[in-house]
Amino acid sequence: MSPLPLASVALLGLLLTAPSAAQASSSAANAAHTTKAAAKKVTGSEVPEGFKFAPDGTTLIHVASGLRFPAQVEGFTRLKEQAFDTSGDYVAIGYDHLLNEGKDHLIVRMAVVHIDDMPAKDHYTIMRQQTMSHFSAPQIVSEGPVTVPNNPNLDAYRGIFSGNRNNVPWRFSLTTANYGYWSGRLTAAYPESDAAEAEKYLDGLLVAIRAQTPLIQKHG
Repeated sequence: MSPLPLASVALLGLLLTAPSAAQASSSAANAAHTTKAAAKKVTGSEVPEGFKFAPDGTTLIHVASGLRFPAQVEGFTRLKEQAFDTSGDYVAIGYDHLLNEGKDHLIVRMAVVHIDDMPAKDHYTIMRQQTMSHFSAPQIVSEGPVTVPNNPNLDAYRGIFSGNRNNVPWRFSLTTANYGYWSGRLTAAYPESDAAEAEKYLDGLLVAIRAQTPLIQKHG
């Protein structure tokens, strides 16, 4: 299957897998459940486990990876961060953007996790069924390798799906990336009727953060 050209959808389209390769499947599923809890917006001086504030006092920095997550970016509002463990080797991030004049939402879930060299396609395969299970009558619209501008050698994979929620058609996607020491996943979901608007906002978010690259940790 030929790569899917995708303007910036995987670079920080980040992330998920598991703390160790042997635990990849079960930990990825647990992490997916964790991200569902990211519904409360971070306010004041609250600093989630594994993070610190940037000098601006609002941008959160994931200490282990060095990735930065602004409170507001391209019209998106950051939701409550959830660390999977105290080591900082896994963390989930949520962003929300209003659609359809405030009637609907575009929800983006990101996660970054330490796992050595899991191929993006394997990560995607582990998480695909879990992702599809949140909708009724899910169908695969497309899936395949992703070409990331400015990082053509990045191992990334993406699937786009259709499904229903409360009898309303939805679109949703799963993107995975292998950065070596770190692996990543991004999921996005929105009503199908808002697809054009949602995809515009999603592209804006990804353009804003695609320049980031996780820190490479030393082994042993």
